[in-house]
Amino acid sequence: MKKSICLFLIIAVLSFSFLSPALAATDYSSDEIANLRGKINSIYDIDANMYKKLEAAVLKKYSDIDKDAWYVSVMVKLVGLGALDGSLDNKMDPTGTVTKAMFIKMFIRAMFGVDGLDGIAPDFQHWAAKDVKKAEKENILAQGEYTPANLSDPITRGEMAKLIVRAYNQFELRPLSLEKCKPLTKVIKDYDRMDPAYQPYALIVYGSGIISGYSDGRFAAEDYANRAQAAAFIIRYLDKSERANVVIPSTATREPMILRYDDPYRPVAIEGDTFIKPDGTAVVLKVGPSGVLGEGQGVATELGRAHPNGKLIEHGDLCSYEDFLGQPYLVDKKTGEGHYIREWHAIADRLIEDALRELGHPAEGTTYGPWLLYKYGQWCWIGP
Repeated sequence: MKKSICLFLIIAVLSFSFLSPALAATDYSSDEIANLRGKINSIYDIDANMYKKLEAAVLKKYSDIDKDAWYVSVMVKLVGLGALDGSLDNKMDPTGTVTKAMFIKMFIRAMFGVDGLDGIAPDFQHWAAKDVKKAEKENILAQGEYTPANLSDPITRGEMAKLIVRAYNQFELRPLSLEKCKPLTKVIKDYDRMDPAYQPYALIVYGSGIISGYSDGRFAAEDYANRAQAAAFIIRYLDKSERANVVIPSTATREPMILRYDDPYRPVAIEGDTFIKPDGTAVVLKVGPSGVLGEGQGVATELGRAHPNGKLIEHGDLCSYEDFLGQPYLVDKKTGEGHYIREWHAIADRLIEDALRELGHPAEGTTYGPWLLYKYGQWCWIGP
């Protein structure tokens, strides 16, 4: 009897020794993802080092993820933000269909985190009910747009575009206008066949590089998106470095010309114009890395130009034409550079991203370019 008991214990120990590495690996990867998530508050916390750790943990945990697949970076980042999890059998199912409930949960939690749902009282019982209510409060969903009756329906690319644009127009520092994107109607091959309700949203997400078309030039607003595609759209909205590089055809109606600072009746500047500054130097205007004309060139192309009412534009004056309607024009005293406030916001946004990527969190008092200062543990804008 004793021999039988001993033999049973030996077999049990040996069996556990063969099983434990796999169990330990699974537990470790889950714990590692949880630990890394605890250090991530926003997409900006996923730097190169954090991404490397996240990717290793995700590849270890989920057996159907290919390291070389196009979707790996976006799905890894969405996992890090706590907005995407796999199944109980450790599958991520990148080609699986996405429902309205799944998408709104991923989108809201990627934007606001789980803590962003604190205090939310949903209107109905559903596992995504709090996310729906949060989306309504943030004007991403209309009241009653998502209900238990449609939450299980697959979501289309057009529907996702609509929700993303609602967020984009509110939270993007320098959103593209619909007018700016209208030349893309000739680029998107199925634009004229698209449901008109989704056409404006398709133009903006396409122009901003958030949702690209297919290789045949179609946007395919009516197509259902899979989990990998949904992850890509959400991360491209949050992380500009993941966006496609889209060249919007120019709407300029004139050829580049020479503009003088002291000519009040000069037209609005365009790329390629030569601008003569007060000191006599000539600058060929270019669009800078933030998408702003004249960025980093020390010019104030609007200063001294006449409003339609004849008044000459001064520092602080509000714009009177569509692209920057009602926005103040601000000139930096240090560099002489001038832009409308939305353009300054775009420059600040880009510089802060560059500073974090290149310098991280340096010593207090560190500067980056003429307009950033590291103070109180963060990069602060000291420009206009």
